[in-house]
Amino acid sequence: MRYPFFITWYRQWFKNHEGIKGFAHQCMNWLMRSTLKLAANLKKRNKQLAEKIKELSAELSDRILHPTIDADEYAAQRGKIRTYGIILWICIIGEAFFNFFASKALFNFDGWLAIAAQTIFAILMTWGGISLFENLFQQLLHEQPYKGEHKEPRHWGKLITLIILAIGYEAFTYYICKVRGIMIEGGDGTGFIATAMMIAGMLIPIIAGYYAYEKRRFISPYKNTLRIEKLKKLIAANEYKIKANLQKMETHFKQTCQELWAYLQEFKTYKENYNRKHSIPQEELTGHYAASQESFIKEAIERYKKEALEETPLTPTLIITPAQQNGHDAEIKELFAH
Repeated sequence: MRYPFFITWYRQWFKNHEGIKGFAHQCMNWLMRSTLKLAANLKKRNKQLAEKIKELSAELSDRILHPTIDADEYAAQRGKIRTYGIILWICIIGEAFFNFFASKALFNFDGWLAIAAQTIFAILMTWGGISLFENLFQQLLHEQPYKGEHKEPRHWGKLITLIILAIGYEAFTYYICKVRGIMIEGGDGTGFIATAMMIAGMLIPIIAGYYAYEKRRFISPYKNTLRIEKLKKLIAANEYKIKANLQKMETHFKQTCQELWAYLQEFKTYKENYNRKHSIPQEELTGHYAASQESFIKEAIERYKKEALEETPLTPTLIITPAQQNGHDAEIKELFAH
């Protein structure tokens, strides 16, 4: 039996003629201490989540104003962008390899310094060549971006400059490939290796530049669509966390109320037996919140309202189905929605 524990640990209330009321007050203090501590932590977290939702919603509102890919086109456009990306990477790797191989014509010495120089040269040539032809195709084709509202006028000065640079790039590529071919095959640089290097070195940047240009036309709406979907998921996840925290506060409050009410009833039984054994008049509980579970919960709700700190209302509010509502559930839910 737990009677020895109660009589030892709570002896002061057993000796008190109004011990049940006193112990009920102690139970209420335990309830407030437990509930308010948890509620303060979770409300602080919910406030942070609400601020995060506000930030994400502001970004979402802004992004919706910009072009996106429609749902019926999304799969096709995504496949197109991925295909362009694969082709582009193949071209970059191939062009970098040929540039590294051909750069031996310029860095005709051995050692780590030569390897480092060849690597830097290959990177710069590959990046510069693809960027050059990407911008050249943009000026030459002069197409409107996917779902673009405005089309910038063609810049003739820029177009002429890019054409001159493209011719210079191709001439330089032809020269170093021919020199490298002569180094390998001898003769006048018209052998198979030299010719293959010339074709690959001069053609790959053009192909890569075109697909880079095509990808750029679609990539902004595609990325914007992905970001919008991610923002929606983040907002939904944060709203779910707020709901879960509100539900956790409500559940904790109800469970603690039930546990402490049961604890109070156990004490009440021992106290009444103690009173009879020691000829102490039975305690009158009429009008006191210890008289019934309903009045105990009602008192807990009133005390929480008085002691809880005021918080800015959080959205979305917790939704309780009719099947879940009983007793003071509606009042308890309202406690933690603020």
